Amino acid sequence: QSRPYTIPDKTALAIQNDLLQKEMVVRERLETEVQLARQIQQTFLPDALPQVDGWDFSARWKTARQVGGDFYDVFDLPNGRIGLFIADVADKGVPAALFMALTRTLVRAAVLETESPAVALARVNELLIPDTRQGMFVTGVYAVLDTGSGELTYVNAGHNPPIWVKPDGSLEKLTRTAIALGVSADHAVEQKTIELSTGDNILFYTDGLTESFNSEDDFYGEARLIDALLTNTRASASELIDVVEKSLLDFIQDMPPADDLTMLAVRRM
Repeated sequence: QSRPYTIPDKTALAIQNDLLQKEMVVRERLETEVQLARQIQQTFLPDALPQVDGWDFSARWKTARQVGGDFYDVFDLPNGRIGLFIADVADKGVPAALFMALTRTLVRAAVLETESPAVALARVNELLIPDTRQGMFVTGVYAVLDTGSGELTYVNAGHNPPIWVKPDGSLEKLTRTAIALGVSADHAVEQKTIELSTGDNILFYTDGLTESFNSEDDFYGEARLIDALLTNTRASASELIDVVEKSLLDFIQDMPPADDLTMLAVRRM
């Protein structure tokens, strides 16, 4: 036979209910703040990609949590040039989102002062160093595309190499020319220039793509990415991203994303 509730039982229950209620209020407030942070973060992404005759651009941005440390930026520069930036903060969630906002602001300011991608990223690095005491850093690629000549001048600061795919199925990787930003003030930042011809594609991406894994703990990896890119070398920029994303989803199946994922594609028509 069950005993009747005593006064202490009822008091304990009331206290427990009150604590649960307070916890729910705090959780809802945090949820609202994170939602707002995501909305703010989305305002940092380009509203639209450039519309330039002879060029095609596409991008995709997905966060593993509601906010993240991946981002991309595409902006007009003087004399028919376009700035392209993709980056990945070495962290996730709100701290990464805050560091991302700082980095984007510094990049936008630095590119107004110089035409050189190397000088711009060296300046960003110099300004980031005082704010990286928590061990945070950011890898990234900043490229300037001359839409008239097809020249693309880039700096790869410790980031996954963008893949340059040509219509004949050959490809090149735009490998690192500097270390990650926010690591050290004393390192050289170099830039390289390539020339894009009609039918050439470049895919910029973050490691959330190649380091995605399936239920057997196999990584998607660069080899699968290259295979996907070579299945349709004549794809538009958005088709190229679709092909890669389908290949990735077929590989990971039902696994939730472990990391943020960003892709940016450029095609010369």
